[in-house]
Amino acid sequence: MGKMSRYYLSQELIFEILSYLPVISLLRFRSVCKSWRSMISDDPQFNNARLTNSHKTQATLISLLDLKDSDNLYVDTRQESVKLDVPPQFNGKIRSICSCNGLVCLAEKNGNVVYFWNPATKQIKKVVAPKAREARDDDLFHDFVFVFDPTCNDYKLLRLTLLLIYIYFLPDDEGQDISHELTADLYSSRTGCFKEIRVPENLKKKVDVRFKSKYVHDLKTGVLYFEGTYNELLSFDLEKEVFKVYPYPVPDHVQRSKSNVLDFEGSVAMIFEAVEGSVLSLWTLDNVCDDKVSWTKKFNFGAGMKIDWVFLYFGDGEFVAKSDGENIFYDYKRKDAKKLLSPAPVGMLDSVVKYTETLVSLEDFNDLSF
Repeated sequence: MGKMSRYYLSQELIFEILSYLPVISLLRFRSVCKSWRSMISDDPQFNNARLTNSHKTQATLISLLDLKDSDNLYVDTRQESVKLDVPPQFNGKIRSICSCNGLVCLAEKNGNVVYFWNPATKQIKKVVAPKAREARDDDLFHDFVFVFDPTCNDYKLLRLTLLLIYIYFLPDDEGQDISHELTADLYSSRTGCFKEIRVPENLKKKVDVRFKSKYVHDLKTGVLYFEGTYNELLSFDLEKEVFKVYPYPVPDHVQRSKSNVLDFEGSVAMIFEAVEGSVLSLWTLDNVCDDKVSWTKKFNFGAGMKIDWVFLYFGDGEFVAKSDGENIFYDYKRKDAKKLLSPAPVGMLDSVVKYTETLVSLEDFNDLSF
């Protein structure tokens, strides 16, 4: 029996080391040997370990409002801004973006074509959704919520469609009013199909989803929260497939929201401006029970910092926000700010979503070469 090399590494240690490496390195290391290729490409335990470790170093994926050439996508960290190479088949049509576990969902303006894309592995899947409505494109608005459902090991996409309805006053039709109506479809990556989700009659004309990709997935309960009206949250239970709405904190405490729906340290949160002045405070949604909720005020932001809007909570005490003509990282603990390096001008920042590199793939993913 040959003598074991003093440089021998156990399979368990190799597994641990590789799970911390960048995706670009792992793609190269698949050619080292058959066991490494099998581990990196086919072992779900390795994939899960790599995904868990990748969440410890998170970047921000940013899209600009003006996406005429679909080429304005950037990955931003605190140190650098890198422009993404987008697949040519997007053809300037992308108008909505969301991200989950390193997969990016890009939807065309009409809401009927969706791409699931892994920028790190350069794999893509195109899905054609059922046509939402018989209406002009200008009368339809779409919002997309892309999440992983661990209860059934499935990636799901919720498409919300808002139809504007013009009501003309009779008999001369000289005036008009605008109402709206909401419908929903749910896509499952396991079945590869969309199915219609019932929207309660009392919500159809109450919810406005013209604001894109602003949602939080509560992993403890499996419930999605996203913006509805100006003073309510809309929720969707992934297991029960039921919609509900919950009010913001009582008007005695806050006068208006100053943020998207945020995932703050595992809690659903929003930032509100106080009634008595311009002080901003972060509130978390707690004790959700049937149709009742309670909000808890956590802290105030620094009075000396002018914040116009908060896009998301980046982690480690930092928020991505708009402040006095700049897009910034704002550290609420240190009370300091750092300008985002992305070239997105203030007012042109359409979507800001968390992104992390992974090896995650979906059924029928295709490799790209561009």
